[in-house]
Amino acid sequence: MTDSSLADTSETQPKQRRCLNCNEPMQGAFCGICGQLEKEVRRPVIYFLQEFLRVVFELDGRVYRTLLFLLTQPGYLTKEYFAGRRMKYTPPLRLFLVVSIGFFLLVTVFNTFQNLRIAMQGSSDGSEVVTTVSSDGAEDFLISEGMTDEQFEENFGDTINFFASMEIPFLSEESNSNLQIALSSQLRANLQEVVADPREFFMGSLEYITFFMLLMMPILALIQQILWILSRRYFVEHLILTVHNHTFIILMIFVAIVLGAIDDLAVPVLSTIADGLGVVAVLWIFVYLYLSLRRYFGAGWFVTAILYLTTTAVYVSVLSSGLFVFAMLLVLLA
Repeated sequence: MTDSSLADTSETQPKQRRCLNCNEPMQGAFCGICGQLEKEVRRPVIYFLQEFLRVVFELDGRVYRTLLFLLTQPGYLTKEYFAGRRMKYTPPLRLFLVVSIGFFLLVTVFNTFQNLRIAMQGSSDGSEVVTTVSSDGAEDFLISEGMTDEQFEENFGDTINFFASMEIPFLSEESNSNLQIALSSQLRANLQEVVADPREFFMGSLEYITFFMLLMMPILALIQQILWILSRRYFVEHLILTVHNHTFIILMIFVAIVLGAIDDLAVPVLSTIADGLGVVAVLWIFVYLYLSLRRYFGAGWFVTAILYLTTTAVYVSVLSSGLFVFAMLLVLLA
């Protein structure tokens, strides 16, 4: 073979692709040595926006498949996860974050429309907000048809006095006094706003429910591991099941808000259907959580029922304490 033919052959052969990070030969889209993806990053902004939406929301079909199994098959996604079949579904934590983002957006939109509706209608129910000034200069917001000053003090006086007497050891007497006045005044004003419109406070606090659940999930997983110790499961198994179940609960709260909004439309047939579906949704939450434990841990129906009730009782006790602290923080910081 002549030199010219060799030169022609070398020119026609494709050039060996090498990893730009470690300079090793590339056999596919990913480097077999360092794992870097061969990808051009100098692209229009719209590409990165599409990539962000794809990564966050998994808009490739997986999220829809995952949500379908999450809503209808208790414990199924957790079993699939630990069976090694994970590529077909959205990862548990990412699923929780995606649902949380969607939930946050729904609550924000719902609150915005509610505020607009109230602003447009005014006090259509005939109640009026009375503003008075108390002895310490703080404003009192009370509904004329609602709680009187005496009733307010009877219900919340002890709580306000508790914060009014709090002292932090390393602060001076003057600083503690100023802190007590600020805390009690802030708490009083916020509690009066809650009394005036508890629904608005509840809907506003829903924006923080995913953060609260994120804090509580490891606690529930630990409770499950202690009570289900004979199942010999790792903590991470309880945690993943808890993540899936809490994601399901957020979805059902999402559904309940939508059904409640439909019910508020006061359309005779539609409202009745929405009200009935709301009851079914609440019942499904309790049945779903029981079935998730039954199917994942494989215990008998009776044993699962006993452990389910025990787990629920312990968790509700811990949850109640956490909710109290969480609600007090919301009221103080609102």
